[in-house]
Amino acid sequence: MSLRTKIQAGLTCSIVTAAMVMTAAGPAAATGGTCGSGYNFLKSYPLKSNFSSIIPGDLSIYYSPSTGNNCAITRARAAWDGKAQNMFVSLGDGQGPSVVDPPSGSGKNYHYYAGPVYKYLKGKCVYSLGILEYGGHEFSAHAAGVHCG
Repeated sequence: MSLRTKIQAGLTCSIVTAAMVMTAAGPAAATGGTCGSGYNFLKSYPLKSNFSSIIPGDLSIYYSPSTGNNCAITRARAAWDGKAQNMFVSLGDGQGPSVVDPPSGSGKNYHYYAGPVYKYLKGKCVYSLGILEYGGHEFSAHAAGVHCG
């Protein structure tokens, strides 16, 4: 194999690896809904259970500086897409009513993501809850009194 062929093969492998890494679904880029343009990613909180070490999804929080709105989405991680049951997300300020998805009494049962939900929280702290059920277990993440301002 010539030196030129080896270099081309090495570059091709590097390019493919880089493309795979850039498209891999991490907590911030997991499959499912989006808050839309103008929203900055703040943090993801893994959905956990006391009964399992599995982390099947994440609660992700975003903020739009132009509108003062926060956004929250509960997403199943790629390996759990379609397997999750009864996904839920809420977003509020810890004092008044929260915005929730799915709405109470709607009968909706999400399997990929819940949300996005939006609430004007400029100058306030974020209180958010994400829930995913699977195999009779509930996995949840709580963001309480975070991202204040």
